[in-house]
This record gives sequence, C-alpha cells and structure tokens, in this order.
Amino acid sequence: MPEKDDTESVSSDKNNDSLQTFDNEPSVNPESWSSARKIWILTINFALVANATNGTSLASGGAKTTLEHFSIQYAYGWRVLPISTYLIGYSIGSVLFAPLSETYGRRPVNLRTTWGFTFGMLACTISPNWMVFNIARFVTGIFAAGPSSTAGGICADLYSEDIRRGHALLGYNMATQIEAAIGPIISGWAAMHSWNLPFWVGGAMGAACFGVVALGMPETNHNIILDSRAREIQTAQHTSTHRSPLQGNDFNWKEFATKVIVRPLTLLREPIVLFSCLYTAFQYAVFKVFLQSYPIIFESIYSFNTGQEGLTFIGFGIGVLLAVPAQYSFDQHIPACCLTRQSMDQASCLYSSAWTSRSSIHWIWPTLAGIPYGLGYVLYLNALLNYMVDSYTIYKFSANSGSSITRQMMGAMLPFAAVPMYRTLDLQWTSSL
Repeated sequence: MPEKDDTESVSSDKNNDSLQTFDNEPSVNPESWSSARKIWILTINFALVANATNGTSLASGGAKTTLEHFSIQYAYGWRVLPISTYLIGYSIGSVLFAPLSETYGRRPVNLRTTWGFTFGMLACTISPNWMVFNIARFVTGIFAAGPSSTAGGICADLYSEDIRRGHALLGYNMATQIEAAIGPIISGWAAMHSWNLPFWVGGAMGAACFGVVALGMPETNHNIILDSRAREIQTAQHTSTHRSPLQGNDFNWKEFATKVIVRPLTLLREPIVLFSCLYTAFQYAVFKVFLQSYPIIFESIYSFNTGQEGLTFIGFGIGVLLAVPAQYSFDQHIPACCLTRQSMDQASCLYSSAWTSRSSIHWIWPTLAGIPYGLGYVLYLNALLNYMVDSYTIYKFSANSGSSITRQMMGAMLPFAAVPMYRTLDLQWTSSL
C-alpha cells in the first residue's frame, strides 16, 4: 500500500483544525457575562472617558493665571489656544486608537493611553514656557482620545441587542459631555491657588484611572479573547488544532496607514455620514460658543470669581443627567423624530440665557437655562451616533471617527471667533443668532 503524501497529510491536518469560537466556551463571551460585571466594565470605561474629556476644560478656569505665569499678554486668542491644541490632538487620536483597539484589544489601548494622558498632564505642570505648555496639551489630547475610541467598541462587545447597546452608548455620550460641568468647577477653584494646580489634579485623576484599568478592567474584544483562549489551549495540549480568528492576520502598518486611517474621511462621501457629521459638528460648534458666554455673563455681569463661575455649569450637568429618563421615553421612536424636540430644547435655552443675563435679573435664571441645553444636546448626539452605528455595522468605528474628527476640529477653531462675536453683536443678539 503506498504511503500517504506529506503534502496531503498537512492539508488534511489543516482542514481538521478547529476554529475557536464562543460555542466552545460560552462563559468567556462578554455578551454572556452577568449584568453586574457589564455595569462595572462600563462604569470604568465611562470614568476614563469623562476624565479624558475633562482635560479639555481644565485649561479654561485658570486661563488668566496661566497667561500671567508665562508672561503672555491677556487676550482671548491666547486664552483658548490651550483648549484648541488639546482638541486638535484629540481629533488625531480618535483616528488612530479605534482601529488599534480592534487589533490589539481594548484593554492595552486604554492602559497605554491613560498612562500617556497622565504623564501629559504632569508635563503641563512643569512646562518651562508657553510653547512647551501648548505642545504638552496637544500630546495629552492625543492620548485622551484613547478611552473615547474604545468606548463604542466596548458597548458593542457587551450588548448585541440594539436597545441595550443604545442605553450603553447613552452612558458614553453623557460621559463625554459631563466634563462641561465638572472641568470648570475643578479648574475654577484650583486655579485660585496656583496656575498649574488644575493639571496636577488632572494628572492625579489620570493615575487613579490607570490603576483601576490595570486592576479591574478585563478585555472585551471578542477576537482578542478567542485568540488568547486558542493560544492557551495550544500551549496546554501541545497541539495546533485550535485556531484563533486572528491567526494568519498579521497587522499590516501600510494597510493601517493607507486604508484604516483614511477610511473615516472616505466615508464622508456617504450622504448619511456626511450630513450626520456636518450636523453634529454644527451643534458642537454652537455648544462651544455657548460655553464661552459663561465668563461674560457671570464674571462681567454678576461679578463672580472663577470658582463661583465654575459652579454655574452645574445646570448643564443636571440636563446631561436628565437624559437617562428622557431616553427611555424615546426608545419607541426613530432617532430622526427625536431631533426636532431636542433642537427646540437647545433653542429655548439659548434664548433664555441671552435675555435673562442682566444685573437686574437673578443669576439663577441664566444658570437654569443650561438644563434644557444639556438635555437636548446629549439626546440628539446619542440618536445620531446610534443611527450611524445601525447604518454601518462593519465600518461603525470609522463612521464615528469621522464624526469625532469633524466635531473636535470645529470645537478647536470656532471658539476663536466666539468672544469677538459677543463683543460686536453683544451677548443677547449673539446667543439669539
């Protein structure tokens, strides 16, 4: 009897390989984990997101003392520059870290970017001059994008059902916006003691987040988990018959640079992505311009100090928190139907804030105007992001990256025009416009 050909034997072994799936071990599937464990993972990730986005406004409360420390003449353009450099870095990081989390996992990306964010904050505190300070802000912004880039993927890893995933994404969107209430409070009071104390606080928060991720956040990327389990089985059984989904798919940096990074920009040719990104960018720009009215209202009209002014952002924070019960009432409606109602909330807030900001009217009224704005802004953002995720299941991360890029770039550029608009048209007419 003739012997079996070696090539045929190898081919037969390869065909008998078993692809590692969650059917073999359903307990390691993130979708089958307990609700308590899922909530714990989401809580950690949302804390990372809130901490990273909080870094945007840490430079706002102490802008005047920072300029004095670096002997820079106080002018509005210099005041917003550290915020804009942070947002530009953030937009760049948004493109890089989402695809890297698909290849290397959510946990490694969160660990390394939180570590980089922490040291970036510390670099801000010891910057010897204005240029180095802004470079440190730019680098910190790049690393700050890591948790936000993985948050959508983590929500999709844990929940395949649309409604539950939508609720999880609502938590993510709330975490990205709550910084508008927390950051000014921290920076406003801390900057009254030292120009760099807000950044020391930011570095301490980053270090705490790094410790929590290192000790309590597991990997949730399905392919990474299956790859790890297949390798463990191969090592334990001294066999190569268990293949992982990633086996043979080596990371290609050329493909990453030419396809993955460019893909969010390529998707802007799609009408759904283009108009969704333009709308979110417009709303984000209006949001940033609206935030620039707070120093004018509460410092110029009501003579608040920076710490007291920071507390007025609590109104916006309350609106963000009210998005949770409001979202449950919208679950039976398609996102487009909700946008009209949410836009009305935002418009009413802008008019109310504009025409109640007078020394003869109590300061609580322009403060309360932030509540409907925070509510409407988070709900519309959540509706559009869920819409893009449902429309582009395969390229959902690239679509959301495109949205993030356009938002952050608009947020970086338009604030330079905010105060000149308020000075030229005055507070009431600028907010009405």
